[in-house]
Amino acid sequence: MFYLIGLGLTLDDVSGRAIKAMKECSTLYMDNYTSLGIGSEKLAGVIGKKIIPVERAFLENKMDFILDEARAKEIGVLVQGDCLSATTHISLLLECVKKGIKYKVVHGVSILTAVGETGLSLYNFGKIGSIPFERKNLKAPYTLLKENLKQGMHTLLLLDLSPRENKYVSVPDAVKYLLEQGMEDINCVGCCRLGMDDSKIVFGKAKCVMKEKFDKFPQCLIIPGKTHFIEEEFLNEFKLN
Repeated sequence: MFYLIGLGLTLDDVSGRAIKAMKECSTLYMDNYTSLGIGSEKLAGVIGKKIIPVERAFLENKMDFILDEARAKEIGVLVQGDCLSATTHISLLLECVKKGIKYKVVHGVSILTAVGETGLSLYNFGKIGSIPFERKNLKAPYTLLKENLKQGMHTLLLLDLSPRENKYVSVPDAVKYLLEQGMEDINCVGCCRLGMDDSKIVFGKAKCVMKEKFDKFPQCLIIPGKTHFIEEEFLNEFKLN
């Protein structure tokens, strides 16, 4: 049996269902790519089992190895946030189907719903994009933003991170990139550590948000589209002076 287990955004988010599934597994791999808020050692202490941190490349390149293990015993892959937010993890399930391997999915709290803390309606978000470390000649995130704005939709941009290298794309980096691509000085929402006790949300013109200090991670950037008056009222609670 193969288990794909979402952990949520913090250790306190880990559900009883997730703990039960982890305890049933003989081997647990943790996707290290997004494991910033939940350390593998602390989680191992909670469930009383060893957890093997692995890079995203391991999950992609060693997929057959992992699933072959799942033919004979219970194998779990742990993912911070929700486990089906990335195509890598969906591919694991697709391979299970092709190979005739039974699987179970345990969902977790995700940044994709935590953005509701800003007051923006989840129903009004368009396509989600990301801004990577390497942005030279990169047009895709700005193109996506323009398409969403044309339809009046909000845009969530996830910002790249590499915790092992202590390397992160920050909100000011992302705003600077978008302004360089031609974005006007429109309203933006800068967020860090959404869903956590020390979260931060600021709202204002792009150039003002870019000057704000963001020193905690992970971070994301939201560019609102057409807003309802209730969304505007809530957003103004985070407005920069």
